Amino acid sequence: MLTEALREQINGREVLAALFCTFRFDPGFFEREILPALFDVQLHQDPQIRRLQLEEALRPLAGRVAVYYDPGAIVTGDGTACLDVRRIPVRPRTGYFHPKNAFILVRNTSTQERSLVVLTGSANLTQAGWWENVECAHLEEIGEHSRSRTAPEIQRFLEHLRRMARNFESHLALDDIRGLLRTVQPIVHRSANHRMHPHFLYNGRRGVKDLVDQIDEIAGQRLRGANLEVLSPYLDDADASVPLESLIDRFQPRRWRVMLPEEGGLARCRPQLYDWVRERGGEWGRLPKAVLARGGKQATGATYRTVHAKVYRFFTKDWEVTLVGSFNLTRPAYSGGGNVETGVLSEVTADRRPRFWLEEIEEPPPFAQPGEDDGVDQGFVPLLARFDWASGQAEVLWDGPGDSPRIEVYDRGVHLFEIGHLKHAAWTPIAADDAAILRERLRETSFLTAVVGDQRGIVLVHETGMAHRPSILLDLAPADILRYWSMLTAEQRNAYLAQHGRALLGAGADLPVEPALAKPGDTIFDRFAGIFHGFASLRRAVRGALDEDRVEEARFRMFGAKYDSLPILVEQVSNEASGDPLDRYLMVLCAQQLADDVRDSFEAFWTSDPVGVARLEQALAGRAVLREQLIARNDAEMAEFLDWYEARFLKTAAVPA
Repeated sequence: MLTEALREQINGREVLAALFCTFRFDPGFFEREILPALFDVQLHQDPQIRRLQLEEALRPLAGRVAVYYDPGAIVTGDGTACLDVRRIPVRPRTGYFHPKNAFILVRNTSTQERSLVVLTGSANLTQAGWWENVECAHLEEIGEHSRSRTAPEIQRFLEHLRRMARNFESHLALDDIRGLLRTVQPIVHRSANHRMHPHFLYNGRRGVKDLVDQIDEIAGQRLRGANLEVLSPYLDDADASVPLESLIDRFQPRRWRVMLPEEGGLARCRPQLYDWVRERGGEWGRLPKAVLARGGKQATGATYRTVHAKVYRFFTKDWEVTLVGSFNLTRPAYSGGGNVETGVLSEVTADRRPRFWLEEIEEPPPFAQPGEDDGVDQGFVPLLARFDWASGQAEVLWDGPGDSPRIEVYDRGVHLFEIGHLKHAAWTPIAADDAAILRERLRETSFLTAVVGDQRGIVLVHETGMAHRPSILLDLAPADILRYWSMLTAEQRNAYLAQHGRALLGAGADLPVEPALAKPGDTIFDRFAGIFHGFASLRRAVRGALDEDRVEEARFRMFGAKYDSLPILVEQVSNEASGDPLDRYLMVLCAQQLADDVRDSFEAFWTSDPVGVARLEQALAGRAVLREQLIARNDAEMAEFLDWYEARFLKTAAVPA
């Protein structure tokens, strides 16, 4: 439901940047099942082919999809991360990094109007959060140059997020989103025409008021004396609830009801807390089984979903004001300087008279000991790691207090290397041999296990320079690369990747077969025309990307290590022992012509990637060998002809106006 709601709100518009916040993070699930909501393309159901198609779809967004997560709550799941997503850990000095948000910057390609789609809710970026639990979310859209109450509040939260992620320098998605928000005129008044504007709330920063004070400041006078209903899957492990007491004392609800957190038929709170709520005049409740039943159907033997939603409802017979977000009914969530949390307080339009969602519990339930907040059940070592595919350099940073002890690094039980003592909060390169080991491991997994004494924790490697990361699955022959360059639409390229992905995976007949693409003829004219057309298409794509400041997309094509990157084609045709030397020579000559054009026209871009340029130039040097092969196969006049031909072929031609 969350994926479809997000996809419906984006509504086929071009995504320019995307920023997600989460506590628990399953990067494999995120890439397979949540990222596709950003793209209006038909993806293959096979997860490997789907990732290959997503790798292509992400190129225009290079560096502009980011996930900010709590490094103590990584979920390894059943897959690893391998796509161009910036994975940025955020560990507050007090509490957890606990918000659940999606900020999606979109553009209507017909009108060029830009907007920010904002999802604020309770769901982590995990399979449980997006597929299984009962969750809640608030969805809105903020147009460029529009008026908004939430825009300045979101802007302040993003500024705080940038400060918390101080260990990483590049935040392209965050900066692009803040750029749009700066164009929005703030709405100063809290309400208009007797209706409250939505308000974006957050805490976890010094100087921010606690949650009850924020709600009171916005709508306290109106909320006093209304009914109150609270859904929270976690409560404090205490005999009385300080946050709940603060809510009751401040707003004096007429009636109030709290969801009883349960797991396996056992109440996850202290019996004393259960009695305290009763003594204060409150009620305990459960959501109806029809809501909890998987598939929405209650039947014999039905299984029920876990409630993970965080909802605070103030209502009378005439109106309802609701807070949805990440705020549990716990002291760390409520405190201004505790967890980092987000939520939206808004007035709800209802078709019928508001009433309690929860069914009242009459008899005391059996009790179990409550678990840790939001199910944190793994160790944590404050080690950060990043790897740059362009330079091959790996760096680590100790984010704990003082200098680090010695750290052992493992991958799935295999010892990789040891890290000596690290200075606090300083990126330190690891040895070149260890970086080479990490490079090979990253082809299979982005997870490492760091061990310090008896403590161990999962580390998710932050990867950059993704244009130089070898492709996930596919190796194309030179002719296939030329055909791929020539395809005009994303749909054509998508179908092509699906076909070749099926062939490499050995996919069975149970997978649908995409329509076959027509193959060119095999005459000398067809071959040469195909070469020229392929390179002309690549030239248009690269120049178009650079003219529109899509630098990273151009980098993928000119200097990358992907299946259709220019160095890959040149290396293949230069090193092939078979194939027509004339075809291979002509391809390398076309590549040299394109390289000269880009170097002369976009000098800053050319000099920005010395590693990519060096690889391309080394591959282009293979033209000399191909030239000698052609001369050896022909008479002595061939050398003289090639001298004449190359000079004219590589000469920059004047383009007619």
